[in-house]
Amino acid sequence: MGEKEVITITGLANEGQGVGVLSSGKKIFVPAVLPSEVCEVEVTSETSRYAEGVCTDLQVMSHDRILTYGNFVPGADLAHLSYEAALAYKEDKVRNCLIHLGKIPAEVVNSAMKQILPCVNPLNYRNHMQYRLVGGHLCLINSYTKMAEDPGTPILEYDIFTTLRAAIERVFYSAPTNLFEEVVMRGSERTRDILLEFVSGSSQPHEVTIGNTQKYLEATAMIRAITAACQGAGYRFSGLTLRISATATDKRTRGGKRILLYGNDFYEEILLGHKFRIHAGAFFQVNIPEAELLYKSAARFTEQSASILDLYCGTGSIGLSLLRPGQKLVGLDTVPEAIRAAKENSSLNGISNAAFYVKPAESIDFTNLGLPEPMTVVVDPPRKGLDQMLVKKLLAFQPSKICYISCDPATMSRDLNALVGSGIYKLTSVRPVDMFPWTHHVETVVLLSK
Repeated sequence: MGEKEVITITGLANEGQGVGVLSSGKKIFVPAVLPSEVCEVEVTSETSRYAEGVCTDLQVMSHDRILTYGNFVPGADLAHLSYEAALAYKEDKVRNCLIHLGKIPAEVVNSAMKQILPCVNPLNYRNHMQYRLVGGHLCLINSYTKMAEDPGTPILEYDIFTTLRAAIERVFYSAPTNLFEEVVMRGSERTRDILLEFVSGSSQPHEVTIGNTQKYLEATAMIRAITAACQGAGYRFSGLTLRISATATDKRTRGGKRILLYGNDFYEEILLGHKFRIHAGAFFQVNIPEAELLYKSAARFTEQSASILDLYCGTGSIGLSLLRPGQKLVGLDTVPEAIRAAKENSSLNGISNAAFYVKPAESIDFTNLGLPEPMTVVVDPPRKGLDQMLVKKLLAFQPSKICYISCDPATMSRDLNALVGSGIYKLTSVRPVDMFPWTHHVETVVLLSK
């Protein structure tokens, strides 16, 4: 611990850290450094298998570096890497996960791999931001230091969020409060709707926290300031909710009790010509133009199907975007609020050939669905991947196609190891999509055919 050594960085790990080798032969992971860079590192933690450290002196700089070392951008762990190099890194990451974790032969993976789809506009693309409130300032968490920092010159958030941060901070400056811990901003550049959420971690009775919040809003210019900031930028302030997340689980899952404080508890978005109503707390893609490219890629796999089974369907955005006249869609999710929203979105767009149910994907009985063949099963699971019971049921039922949309190539590769390794399915197409520029995250859409 605390020892320093000069090393050469040889690659990037799955989470974007530089990887080098100490003189002992042990791998070390170092944030914010790039392949070919030579740096002095200080060991900060060590296990029997690997070490972690920080760069204390960058001696040789990569030609792919676009930020001076030390100029971290909160929330953007690859902001120091050129965009072209970042695309190559993400494409290689998906390929390597499939080969090394999925145990799929390299020639099969390389035959199925398609070039990564770059982001339409890699700057200020996020329609959903969560800020930590520290001393009246709205901050982001630095992924390297884990500290709350001023966003500085923002490269991720919508421009309107920058304007709103300034307006909200002015109110907090003039009327300091410890009522709130976070502020969540969501909105659409297409409908010009803005939805905000204040987050409290108070353990007091809910009615006390709600009453204190309402008194604060009545005594300050917060609502007027937000409304004026939105109108000045050509947006509409749709609504403000309060989320009380008093437990560690609620904080981690962004759950808890929600109360409407002003306006509506939703905003509207347009994606591939469909209108979606997104309620506070509901999952929705954060990069709309790139989500459209992702869904168009998936649509090529479903357009010849008679039916689509959308598992982990959320608010229905994927299934409803893929659905064509004459097809039948069934969507499943475990969250009642998500299914209510999916039904609402189906009705909002005049779609009658879709049905949504509150049901765990792994408990599905394929034989009772009554969906016509050929069927494509679409799965867009959380980061942990598919439930293994669902994998077994897919292999038993054997739908014609499986379209797997993933935000984590490691867990996706684990699942594909079982599906492709069974010999029932072949890997037909793998398309990485840069949904999250300037971060190590990558989205992937995969087609498996019987």
